[in-house]
Amino acid sequence: MSMATTTVGASLTVSCTGLVPGAVHSITVTSTDPATPDSAIDVAGEKTTSKTAGADGAVAGVVTLSAAGTYLIVVRDQTNTQLSSHTVTAVARVTPTELSETGVDPLPIALGAAALMAVGAGTLVLVRRRQSS
Repeated sequence: MSMATTTVGASLTVSCTGLVPGAVHSITVTSTDPATPDSAIDVAGEKTTSKTAGADGAVAGVVTLSAAGTYLIVVRDQTNTQLSSHTVTAVARVTPTELSETGVDPLPIALGAAALMAVGAGTLVLVRRRQSS
């Protein structure tokens, strides 16, 4: 895992390589804020999950953090030795409340274009009258 910040509700993959193939490892997620409820952490349905390293010596698990805050994610082996740890900050999604303003007001441009068309039409009428007389 390489990210230090994620969005609340986004899934991230925790992985560790160079392990003994077939060995069982645990992935534990802990909030650094004691007020964060356990329900805000989902590690494939749990707060701690066991994963067996594949033939390639790698283990991976999906973590979803559903509350903003800072979390510590730790991978341990069967003897509870810490192999890897990452601190991740989950930030709330920002929902725009209104459209952004570009700073362009189209009314003066439209009025200017209409005025130029009126002047052009008037000039055309005057030229045609003079040619016919």
